[in-house]
Amino acid sequence: MDVNKKQLAEIFGISERTFTEYQRHPNFPIKDDAGRGKTNTYDTVAVFKWLVRKEAGKNTETAKERLDSIRANREELAYAKDLEELVPADLVEERLTNVVIAIRSDLLNGNAQLKAELDTEYDTDIDVDILHDHSRQILEGLSEISLESESGAGTGAEEVCTATEDEQCGMGE
Repeated sequence: MDVNKKQLAEIFGISERTFTEYQRHPNFPIKDDAGRGKTNTYDTVAVFKWLVRKEAGKNTETAKERLDSIRANREELAYAKDLEELVPADLVEERLTNVVIAIRSDLLNGNAQLKAELDTEYDTDIDVDILHDHSRQILEGLSEISLESESGAGTGAEEVCTATEDEQCGMGE
């Protein structure tokens, strides 16, 4: 289908100014070059093919360019390591595991203190098992978040106390 530049811009969602820039390429397909200040006509199929070739050409790099890019990335990583901006993955995993365990312990062991505070504040006698059940529900919900599938390693959050483990988890009070 033959169209003018305005129609071409509407069809492809590219501004007329951009098509004006594209026309400077010697292989840009102009069906009828009417000359400066006149209306050119364009074959939409030919323009589409040119745009596809243009986009495909953006992603091609020579082996030397690829090697240069790899070397540059390696240098950037070495520099970041020298500046101590990088942290080894095993150290991150260890720290995150320790954080998860600390949060889990605080959540489980804090129930007795919370019970005491609530009993004092509201002059009541709350059954600590209600708080333990609530903590277990929170931990079970967190354990369903699978970080293993993303990182290949667990965080310790998957370990949720069961009724038989209550003594070890601080809930047997």
